[in-house]
Amino acid sequence: MRRVFAILVSVLMIMSTMVVNAAPLPIDSPAFVLMEESTGRVLYARNEHERMYPASMSKMLTALVVMEYLHLDDIIIVGPEIRNMPAGFAIGLHVEGEAITVRMLLKALIIRSSNEAGRILAVNVIRQQEGNQNIQYDDTTKRAFSALLMAQARSIDANNSNFNNPYGLHSEQHFSTPYDMALITRAFMQNEALATMAGMQIFEGDGLEGRFHPDGQGRHYSLVNTNLMLPGNIHGHPYIMGARTGFTNAAGHCFAAVAYHNGLSLVSVVMGGNDIERWQDTRQLIDFGFHNFSFREIMYDEQLLSTVPIENPRLGDAYMLDIISSTGHTSLLSHWEHEHVTSTITFDSLLLVEDAPYPTLRAPIEDGAVVGSIAYFAEGNLLFEAPVLAGRAVYERTFDSDMDYHLARVFGNIFTSQALPYWFGFIGIAFGIFGLTVAVKVSRRARNYNRYAPEKRRKSRYDNRS
Repeated sequence: MRRVFAILVSVLMIMSTMVVNAAPLPIDSPAFVLMEESTGRVLYARNEHERMYPASMSKMLTALVVMEYLHLDDIIIVGPEIRNMPAGFAIGLHVEGEAITVRMLLKALIIRSSNEAGRILAVNVIRQQEGNQNIQYDDTTKRAFSALLMAQARSIDANNSNFNNPYGLHSEQHFSTPYDMALITRAFMQNEALATMAGMQIFEGDGLEGRFHPDGQGRHYSLVNTNLMLPGNIHGHPYIMGARTGFTNAAGHCFAAVAYHNGLSLVSVVMGGNDIERWQDTRQLIDFGFHNFSFREIMYDEQLLSTVPIENPRLGDAYMLDIISSTGHTSLLSHWEHEHVTSTITFDSLLLVEDAPYPTLRAPIEDGAVVGSIAYFAEGNLLFEAPVLAGRAVYERTFDSDMDYHLARVFGNIFTSQALPYWFGFIGIAFGIFGLTVAVKVSRRARNYNRYAPEKRRKSRYDNRS
């Protein structure tokens, strides 16, 4: 089994700075941001890090804190915490002494933007945290809950915000930015229970959800969502699934929305505009994101990326090595970026042959070994890096490997035409040896004959006398 020694490195922080090459949108809100939910990449923005007042969008952070400390089925008896609400903040939705579930209070908080629900939930969170059911809502309780709000904000990297009340009452010490609110909105909508509530256009139901509590009675609730961009509403958008509105005189009209379409999830936050602008600007941002961006498969698993030569491989092996990907990768890109994606492969310096005119690797290399890395870029911005692997094993050429190669060719193909060169070679060698042997024997016989033959008598001058 192929072992991968390195894993994909996604560079989301760099990706978050990439902006699509497009004409400016005619957006009137002074500060806004459009973010892709899963990657956190900012697709379009203006003054996204400017401090603004979030108003009732703050209730999303309150709901996240509540989910950390209370259970949805917990029953709460509404107490005096709903008295003395700031002017213009009381909506008279709850009454003192009623019994109501945490789930129903969250629906009132999210759907109807109930400020009293924010107080009721806040004091009960602190009671749960401190283990003291006698705690009342006062400045100490508000500060304790604000500390939880800040801890929750920091946990999702909303670092340029400060929250000092549970519902968004205007204060110089209660501020955020469009970017931070997008992070909070993303976390809020990733909670399935809260996202379901945010997507309810209308809710009708009993505050006790059909249950009984001896210390208080439930009340009937009829809630209409303040989010007018839910599908079917007056400013409805077919892909918006929910989030929160906000308004104070100081904050202006704010709106955070999340929309899903074709596998893309967008978070839009507009702040500081008027009522009409927040709906129109949100529509422009959402449509812009869906029309210009999509997830693209940049690299797939075991994709052939390149082929490189091998220096002096074992006889019989290929001189070229396939370089393959270690994993697949999908990137969020605009159409323009996708057309301009480039890649660069960098090989391990220990495997590279020095002074070669082009990248050449030296043996040995194991099958599936990491031989380098590939980096993908879009318009100069790094998309991601990933290891690249050898597509097969590469063996080093040695004297023993040469002998093995030749013997294998002979004995593996002994009765095929591939063996003819070897047969002719063997026959030639055999004839050579035979001829040499015959020559040696003939030479030896000649020497022996000359050694043992009778010596010829020398003629005398008298032999010819008559």
